[in-house]
Amino acid sequence: MGRKALRTLAVSGALVAGVGLVGVSVASAVIPSDRSESTRSESDASVNYAVTRTATVDGLRVRMGPGTGSGVLGRIYAGEPVQVITSARVAGGQRWDLVMLQSDSVGGLPAGYFGWVTEEYLD
Repeated sequence: MGRKALRTLAVSGALVAGVGLVGVSVASAVIPSDRSESTRSESDASVNYAVTRTATVDGLRVRMGPGTGSGVLGRIYAGEPVQVITSARVAGGQRWDLVMLQSDSVGGLPAGYFGWVTEEYLD
C-alpha cells in the first residue's frame, strides 16, 4: 500500500472513530504532496487540490465518512472555504470530498477541522 493510501486510510479511520483531527500537525500529515498528472487516476482527475472551494448552500453536513450513512460532525454554510484533500465515489456514483475547513464555520466547526462533504454543493 502506498504512502498516500496509508495517509488517507489513517485520516478516514480517525474520522470514523470520531477523533475530529484538529490542528496543523494533522493537516501536514494528510495533504497530498505528489499529485502529478501521471499519478492521478481517472476517478480523481476532476479534483483540483490546489484550489480552495466554497460551500454553495447553508447547512451543508460535514460527515465522518463519505456517504449519507456516516455520522454528522457539524455543518458549513454558503461561502465558507474548504480545501479538498481527497475524493471518493460511493455506490450510486455520488462523489464525496474529504475537506479541511479554512476558517471557523458559522455551524461551530473550527478552522483546520476535517470531514467529508458531498461535492455537489461545492463551488
